[in-house]
Amino acid sequence: MITYRKADIGDITQLTHLRLQFLKEVYPKADLSQDPVLFDQLTVYLQEHLPKGNFVNWFAEYEGKPVASAGIVFYNQPPLYHNLEGKVGYILNVYTLPDYRRKGIAKVLFGKILEEARERNTGKVSLHASEDGRALYEQFGFVAGDNEMTFRLTQI
Repeated sequence: MITYRKADIGDITQLTHLRLQFLKEVYPKADLSQDPVLFDQLTVYLQEHLPKGNFVNWFAEYEGKPVASAGIVFYNQPPLYHNLEGKVGYILNVYTLPDYRRKGIAKVLFGKILEEARERNTGKVSLHASEDGRALYEQFGFVAGDNEMTFRLTQI
């Protein structure tokens, strides 16, 4: 049976391993020799932001082992007409191990992340969608935008 829970400081190693698996799928040509540095940097980030609550992560577990994850980063931007308090959430790392996909796990996790945003009265929630994830996000009412541009100071 799949169980769901919010990650805490004791879950950093498991959360970091899942994020690395996610990143390897998203960036198949990445320099894997950077994994030890990335692992350390993720650990430092999570040690700072999980206790503060500005990064929240939910796990799905099977027999006590994390099999899926979804996270959200909370931050503030200057207020604007459609977000008068300037509260923003950015969803990331919605990831399910291959053996557990297509079982509705990501949908449950995604719902928990959105509930977290609602409870905090977040005015805007965004994400970047893979082709595999797009249908799930659309079920929750997300729509693709056409005005975001990015610039990478370093190349992957």
